[in-house]
Amino acid sequence: PRDNLLRAWELLEQAGWAPPGQPGPAAEAPESLAGAAVILATSFGPSSFTEGLLRQILLEGPAAASPFYFTESVANAAAAQVALTLGARGPNLTVTQREAGPLQALTRAADEVAAGRWPLALAGAVDELDELLHAVLDRFGAVAGSRTAGGPEHEVARPFDRRRDGFLAGEGAAVLVVEPESAARQRGARALARVVAGASAFDPAAPPAGWSRDPANLAAALRRFLEPLGGPGSVDRIVSTASGSRAGDRLEAAVLREVWGNHPLPPVLVPKATTGEYGGGHLASAILAAGGAPFAATPGFVESDPGLGLAPHDGAGLPAPRRLLLTALAAGGAAAWVVLEPSG
Repeated sequence: PRDNLLRAWELLEQAGWAPPGQPGPAAEAPESLAGAAVILATSFGPSSFTEGLLRQILLEGPAAASPFYFTESVANAAAAQVALTLGARGPNLTVTQREAGPLQALTRAADEVAAGRWPLALAGAVDELDELLHAVLDRFGAVAGSRTAGGPEHEVARPFDRRRDGFLAGEGAAVLVVEPESAARQRGARALARVVAGASAFDPAAPPAGWSRDPANLAAALRRFLEPLGGPGSVDRIVSTASGSRAGDRLEAAVLREVWGNHPLPPVLVPKATTGEYGGGHLASAILAAGGAPFAATPGFVESDPGLGLAPHDGAGLPAPRRLLLTALAAGGAAAWVVLEPSG
C-alpha cells in the first residue's frame, strides 16, 4: 500500500494538483477530487500482511490474530489507503482478475468518467512480492528459471521465444488520472494518452489456474471489440501481454494471429520482458508507447517458436503510433483489451 500511495501522490502533482495539505507550485486540489473514484487492480493483494496474519494464527493460535494485520491483508487495502490519504470520497473499487485486472480497471474508470458519473478517477494496479509469494510461484513452475539448473542468467523471461519457461515476477504500482480531455486542457495539464475504448471477455474453456488451448472464444471477442473502431487494420502498434509463460504466450499469439488472419501484424511490443508480471509495469509501458517512446529489442528473445508464428519488436526505430491495442489475457479465462491514441 505504501508504494501505491507514493505513486498516487506523485500522479496528482504531475497532473497539476497539489495533494491535500502539500504546498507547492501546483493549484490546490479542486473540489472534484473529493468525488474522485479510485479503481485499482491487484493479483495477490498485500502479501506481506497476509503472511503476517497467517503466521500469527499458525504459530500462536487464532486468538492471537491481529486486527491490524487483518484490515491490511484484504485485497482492497491499497485502494482504501489511497482514498483515505487523498480525500477521494467517490466509489472505491478493487479488481482481482489476475493479469487482466489493470486493463479492466482502466476501462471501468474511462467508461464511468465518460458517462459523467464521476468527475475523475485514479486507475491502475499495485502488487507486492515478498519472499513467500515468490517461493510459491517458483514451486508451481511459473517463474523463469524454475525448471532449469543454473544461476541468475537463466532467470530470463524470453516472451514468444522457443526456450521460454516462465515469467519474471514483478512488483510495484502504476496509477493514472482518468478525466475528460476538456478538464485536463482547462487546467493546463499535459495529457499522456487518450482512451478510445476498452472491453473485457471471459473464456469458459480455460481451466481455473491456466490458459485455454483454443483461441476461438477470445479471438471472437477481440474481433467484435475492434470492428466498430475500424477493425484490426486501424491498429498500428500492439502492446502485448506476453510474459514468457509457455501456455500464456501460446494463447496470446494464437488470438492475435486469428484476429489478423492473413494480414501482417503491426509491431508487437512486449514490456513484461523487462518489467515482469504484476505491479502495473505493462500499463505504464503502454502509456509510454502511446507517447512515442522508443522500445529496444525484447530482452531474452533469440529464437522464434515455430508454433507461435509471431516475433516481438526487434528494436528498430518506429514512427509515432496512431493507435495502440493493449492486450491482457489472464490465467483462469479473463481477458481485457484497451485501445489508446496519442493525446496530441
